[in-house]
Amino acid sequence: MKTSILSILILAALSVVLPAHESITFGPNGGKLVALDSPATPSAEVVVKESQFIVGLFDKSKKPIALEMQALTITAGERSAPTKLAVTKTADSFTAPLPAGDDFWAIFQLKETPAKKAHTFRIHYQTKPCPECKKPEWLCACGSKTNGANIAVPASLDGLFAEINQHHGELKENFAGKKYEALDEVTKAFTVLLKALPAKSADKSTAVQPQVDALVAALAAIADANAGRTLPAAAKNLDAFNTGIAALKKNFPEKTANAKLK
Repeated sequence: MKTSILSILILAALSVVLPAHESITFGPNGGKLVALDSPATPSAEVVVKESQFIVGLFDKSKKPIALEMQALTITAGERSAPTKLAVTKTADSFTAPLPAGDDFWAIFQLKETPAKKAHTFRIHYQTKPCPECKKPEWLCACGSKTNGANIAVPASLDGLFAEINQHHGELKENFAGKKYEALDEVTKAFTVLLKALPAKSADKSTAVQPQVDALVAALAAIADANAGRTLPAAAKNLDAFNTGIAALKKNFPEKTANAKLK
């Protein structure tokens, strides 16, 4: 018996293991903002309102993109009986009726033009309230409280370098893998960590400050390219950052500069 394409999509979604309370980026309308691998359409926002999925497209500045040739397909529902939803297109959004149920996967396939390959993204729709923030689980932001710009700066210099080294590895990995959402979080957190370094550098703070300023500027360039889904344009910034981090670490004892998270 042949497996339908709808079932394959749902099974693929269910195979993705997501951590509880994962980080989330909210869109201009309070929905979940999802990164797309496209400079022309960097992000899509999924909102649920009046028993409908409402999907809008946004540029790198989170300004709405007018809908012209774009088309959207939405598949959702139970794994055993996934359903292709009826999608209506307006000048600025797509809408589709919300399927029955309070815990299911929805698969979105966006085509910018009929000839282009579809961009696929997935939402695990769960209406059960998070015990901590009380929001529906699919919009829970508890994971963002200690990540990105909200990262806690370690009290010790060794602890700070352990975080810096961890984030450096994540920066390179997410850049290479075009993991846009993770890279956005890393550049924000890394900026906070680096800015805290001069104050913990004692008599080396004067020498460290301009190095940190240059690294923060390189991170900003990477973040900008990431927002526009043009990461290859920031390859030189990543190279400069890698070189700058190596130079920065020479100001400190090797054990401290190469500290790792336990």
